[in-house]
Amino acid sequence: MNAQGAHGSEGVKEPQQQSQGYDLWQECARQLRLMGFSLRQFLTVPYFIQLLISTVLGSVIIQALAVHAATQSSESHSVDPTLAWTRAGIVGMWSVCIVSAGIINFERFRGTLVYLCSGSISPVRVLAAIVSSASIVGLAALPLSWLIWALVTLNPQVTDFSALWPRYVLGVPLLWLACLSVTFMIAVFFVATPNAIAYEELLLVPVFILSGVLFTTVEAPAWLDAAGVLIPLQAPVHLLLGRTAITTPADALLPVIQTLVVSFIWALCAFLFARRALATARRRGTLGAM
Repeated sequence: MNAQGAHGSEGVKEPQQQSQGYDLWQECARQLRLMGFSLRQFLTVPYFIQLLISTVLGSVIIQALAVHAATQSSESHSVDPTLAWTRAGIVGMWSVCIVSAGIINFERFRGTLVYLCSGSISPVRVLAAIVSSASIVGLAALPLSWLIWALVTLNPQVTDFSALWPRYVLGVPLLWLACLSVTFMIAVFFVATPNAIAYEELLLVPVFILSGVLFTTVEAPAWLDAAGVLIPLQAPVHLLLGRTAITTPADALLPVIQTLVVSFIWALCAFLFARRALATARRRGTLGAM
């Protein structure tokens, strides 16, 4: 009897585990469909494309002027053009991802935010899908930066991708993931208050400085570099700018783990804060147009 009972209980657990796995895949597929729908909507609006082009173009021009000035001033202070257009692309991706958090305020202005947060699907998931899909445009920042640099300098051979391709194949998606986790945290501000744009710089500026992207000819102070470990952007920025050498597959393991772990922590904190911010916004009635 005991053996039959144990066998029966195992038979019940197996379908339950299969059902849980099926539900997980269903939820992932639903989230991807939400992102796909939002992305199609955003691609019909030229704002994000214009933002990407203008930001990358402006950053490339500034970097090109810096390279020219360094070359003219002293040969010992020359700047690698590859690092210059890469830094411009990083700034472009960062700008697009951060601005995508502001889409929540736009939805509030249109009067649709309250409806997005009142459906059968978790409002956190809906808002995450909207912000994520808007930030996907930022993935084109680095290829666009290289293209603009090549056209402006008439030098398509500016970067030897045969030697540096692992840096970009690995660094670009990691950078987008890191920017997205910070964007989620910024989005919480926009959920909590319509005046978030007045406060977001308090988080954006320290994060951007700690990432290390602003340090060009000199290295960041040791204490700043140590504090930057808590920032999702640090590992992919160091990877893209060549500060983390990749000679073997094992060399890529540390920046990948660091980015995934820190980004997960930031995304988890954003999820927890978002639930609290939504509850507060509902209580104060600030989800509607102000």
